[in-house]
Amino acid sequence: MEQLFGIILAATFGAIFGSYATLFAYRLPLGESCFGRYFGQKSRCPECNVIIRTRELIPLINWLFTLGRCKSCQTKIPRTHLFVEATTTALFILSYLKFGFTQEFMLYALISVGLVILLATDFTHKTFPQPVLNFILMVGLANRVLQDQNVIDVTFTAGMGVVLSAVFYQIFYKKTEGLFASQSQSFDYTKFILIASVCL
Repeated sequence: MEQLFGIILAATFGAIFGSYATLFAYRLPLGESCFGRYFGQKSRCPECNVIIRTRELIPLINWLFTLGRCKSCQTKIPRTHLFVEATTTALFILSYLKFGFTQEFMLYALISVGLVILLATDFTHKTFPQPVLNFILMVGLANRVLQDQNVIDVTFTAGMGVVLSAVFYQIFYKKTEGLFASQSQSFDYTKFILIASVCL
């Protein structure tokens, strides 16, 4: 019974974070404010420009009621939105089952949010937003330091990350054509490999 309650709670947190992840994945590549309620526009339909009310932003559940369409103009909502919310929810549940509600859960859940945002932005805009890469790097480094309790290991993996990134850059960024949509996307992957090497 306690584990079931934990799963429900983790799923709730995952859905909430997934809703915000959807916002970040949509707005960051467009250069829009991700804090619309306070510093920019509120969430709205990109087709008819109708403001989406708070009760219509309930993650996952709202998709079932609207069948993935805007209530006003019936424009289809991109399925990447549903993917981000559902995937984030699932990853939060898996993190809970693996770690329980511990500091590891918080760190891995946050890293999961960042990775899902990157996956969505890469699919929709062929880019990795720099703020998300920075976020993953900071949380990943915090996780490494807490686990290893040793700056030497973190420094060693950072060095390995630089080597792997350099190899990737030489092979793919310079010599491979057609694999990536642009040099910018290839460079984003190079930066991601460096961050992943440091974090892992």
